[in-house]
Amino acid sequence: MNVQKEQIDEILAKWLTNTATEDELATLQKWAGQSDDNLELIENLQKTWHEDTAEPILVNVDAKANEIWASAMNELPKQTRSGNLWIKYAAAILILSCSFFWLLSRDDFEQKEQENISSVAPTYILRENAAGQKTKVYLPDGSIAFVNSSSSIKYINGFAGDERRVYLEGEAFFEVAKDKSKPFVVESATIETVALGTAFNVKAFDDAKEVRVSLIEGEVRINQAETTDEATILSPGFELVVNSNTQEVLQQPFEVEDVIGWKEGKLVFNHASLEEVSLSLERWYAVDITLKGRVPANWKISTVYENQSLQNVLIDLQYSKNFAYEINESN
Repeated sequence: MNVQKEQIDEILAKWLTNTATEDELATLQKWAGQSDDNLELIENLQKTWHEDTAEPILVNVDAKANEIWASAMNELPKQTRSGNLWIKYAAAILILSCSFFWLLSRDDFEQKEQENISSVAPTYILRENAAGQKTKVYLPDGSIAFVNSSSSIKYINGFAGDERRVYLEGEAFFEVAKDKSKPFVVESATIETVALGTAFNVKAFDDAKEVRVSLIEGEVRINQAETTDEATILSPGFELVVNSNTQEVLQQPFEVEDVIGWKEGKLVFNHASLEEVSLSLERWYAVDITLKGRVPANWKISTVYENQSLQNVLIDLQYSKNFAYEINESN
């Protein structure tokens, strides 16, 4: 079988990032079996990919492509290198980005070592953000997930099966690619949100008193795991709020900036309590905050901070709410 070189380039990129389909894996297996050189080059590319640093780093795409290409080719015999120059394009595709910079982390692409390409079993892909980090994740079906700080998503490699299910802890905004034959499902806390093609935000932190699903466009169906009630259908501009303790449900309109301002780098508070502000600052700036003293029952604040340091935010809150703070640099 004479496989086009450009096709192999693309399949190699998808294989290394866990997004290749079963048909593409079969094509890659046949190509690898055509010669020992093909198989050896695949093994070297995989080895080089997994030798990335475990710490997230900001890299230049072209430089990273050249680095992966050079390292893989250096492992091959000299007589093999000249006949495989086209693989350089595969190294560039591995970055999977149209922009010039991309946040890379070994944890984002970690997968089980495989003795045989044909024996690849469905595996879960985990994308996890520490406090202070936000990422944009391209999902296998073309959908996009914007994952907030202290949050994570998990999904089956390639969305194998009859649905596109994502497990969420924390907060994420989803732009869902349309596919009526394969529902897109976000499972978070005690609810699941089903969409066929839409844009919505889910906020479901473990330490939060409520779970929120806010619909920007399209239509979603929300099922509650612990009730037998009929599913809730949301219309754009409305959100469903579920009390984490009582499972009571409230449907209400919302302001778009209040819900997805974080995606645009805005720290938005709308009648927020001091406890809510404290939790948001911890996630946003990757710090630990300890509250002391008695907090007035009517302590609420509504404001927006954009591109501000933690110290600037605290100074503003200090003047508007008349409280003292102390920063312990050693921690």
